[in-house]
Amino acid sequence: MKRNMYKIAIPVFFVILISCEKAEEITFQGPYHARFTETESEILENYSDPFDLNQNESAVIELHIAAPSQNNTTVVEYEVSGTAVENEDYILEEGDKKRVLIPVGKHTGEIRFKPINNRELTGDKTIKFTITAVNNGLVAGFGETGINGRFHTVTIKDDDCLVDLRKFEGTWEFDQNDGEFIYDVDIEVDWNSNNRIYMMGFTGLDSTLFAFANLDLCKGEFEIPEQFLAGASQLERTRSEGKGTFDSEVELLTFSYSYDIAGPETIRTVRAKKKNE
Repeated sequence: MKRNMYKIAIPVFFVILISCEKAEEITFQGPYHARFTETESEILENYSDPFDLNQNESAVIELHIAAPSQNNTTVVEYEVSGTAVENEDYILEEGDKKRVLIPVGKHTGEIRFKPINNRELTGDKTIKFTITAVNNGLVAGFGETGINGRFHTVTIKDDDCLVDLRKFEGTWEFDQNDGEFIYDVDIEVDWNSNNRIYMMGFTGLDSTLFAFANLDLCKGEFEIPEQFLAGASQLERTRSEGKGTFDSEVELLTFSYSYDIAGPETIRTVRAKKKNE
């Protein structure tokens, strides 16, 4: 019995020795470089129209430097390519400069842009960002060819699939928080945008207050971008919480939203049905 216990103790001691040997700290040795934090992303075409009332913030692409703090501002230059056309499919903030400045003591910078919405089924489009040069002795990307982290591709998702928008028009019964508050809302289609609807009496408190929603007609998704509640006067902001949905026959909407006049932390969930007239 003692002999068996001794044999079991030997491999346990061996494992402990191995784990101690592996406890070795590994530090990054370079080369020091600038890179995109992520290699790809996607955004909906109607996310934030720079020429319209949509108040969503610009989309952000982050870059960072893998290096100690620099004594001078780091200038990261980049170029754009892809199937999307600048100023036609998207707008870059400070796009004429095509550079990102990372201040002394900082390690991150960003490119900001907004997609431009249209009414045509043109398919998804891409913007490919490529780091072309970096100062302060840093290199663009890393690896033997500098390919890692040097590129970021954004896919602008088309949202103009064929849906009969007339099905949205009419009176809808909004059931808020599972029967807590039920009221009628009149929905109108914005025929100039192809994927926008207006909800008159949106909150159920005042028939003159309305909000608009953007539709992803390809995915059946529904979103209220950051905006002022409109009507007789400007009354604070509203927005949806995440993505809502609508069914293929456009007879049911589901979404959650908040608005500042009632406290932005208070989330209301709506299940809306089209009323047969």
